[in-house]
Amino acid sequence: MRTPLLRVAAGALSLALLMLGPAACGSGGDDDAASASGGSVTWYTPMPEEPARRLAEAYEAESGIEVEVLRQSAGELLARLKAEAGRPAADVIGLASGDAGPLAKEKLIRSYKSTVAGVDQRFVDPAGYWHANELILMTVGVNADRWKEETGGAPLPKTWDELLRPDLKGQLVMPNPTLSGTGYTFVATQFFRHGNDAAAWKFLDSFHELVGQYTDSGGAPSQLVATGEYAAGVSFAHDLLNVRGAGFPIELVYPKPTGVVISGNALVEGSPNPQGAEKFIQWLQGRKASQMIVDLVHSYPVRNDVDLPEGARGLADLDLVDYDPVRAGEMRDAVSREFAKRYGV
Repeated sequence: MRTPLLRVAAGALSLALLMLGPAACGSGGDDDAASASGGSVTWYTPMPEEPARRLAEAYEAESGIEVEVLRQSAGELLARLKAEAGRPAADVIGLASGDAGPLAKEKLIRSYKSTVAGVDQRFVDPAGYWHANELILMTVGVNADRWKEETGGAPLPKTWDELLRPDLKGQLVMPNPTLSGTGYTFVATQFFRHGNDAAAWKFLDSFHELVGQYTDSGGAPSQLVATGEYAAGVSFAHDLLNVRGAGFPIELVYPKPTGVVISGNALVEGSPNPQGAEKFIQWLQGRKASQMIVDLVHSYPVRNDVDLPEGARGLADLDLVDYDPVRAGEMRDAVSREFAKRYGV
């Protein structure tokens, strides 16, 4: 595995956050009695509803603390968090590591040094603002039957560039990166693997010529490829593993090099139950919860003592791009505007 990816992801974000100083480190909770081990914890999460509910129930059964779950898209949750600034309803919020920097600067999340053992140190934020729970890999799903039909039985692609086949015109599907985090991760991956904007846009121009549909959601391409409407589609690995597990003829391709997103949770500044939130966020990083996340979501674990999703390739066997979550967040608005202008989405 190309470990520089993970050093950049953790190191760049941590450097940015450490510059904030201690201002965002206080819990903001005034009612110590209410924030003790009892009470309830409110969790804002973009995780699919069923896995989130199962995790909340497991924690309550083990700890006696109720977890109230609000499941929305990442964008909706971030907007809600900002709207509730000063009087937050949430104790814990799910987010990608790249979202933590701006939220910390706005003092919407707080630093906390987790004491959980067993988490791979490559996925630990030294500044303590984000707490990793899973890794989400950028992949391509291929409908084996449609691929054979469209390409005459050509070998499956091993790199992003091998997808640029004239016989695939109109046969690719991907999420709209101006609406979908999955789609944007694909676009950002191209910028990071090429190393310069001009080369990235040149690839995206060629890729666009083959796209038959841009979907509004990140999960849609896996469904459209599964049913054979398209020969191949850009998707996160866990979406494709879920569809393949249902019996559809989908092959997973991990193009060299591909991107990975570190996903986890953060503690909300000034939350109603700060101590309860700390206990919950630590439980989510434990072995039991980590295995539940892998089993329910089919994402990759951040612990080495957790089994991989069935049918997934190990991280050590993959070629990963040096994906910088801080830069990805900083350039998102500009890249999305340019993408919409170029391709009319």
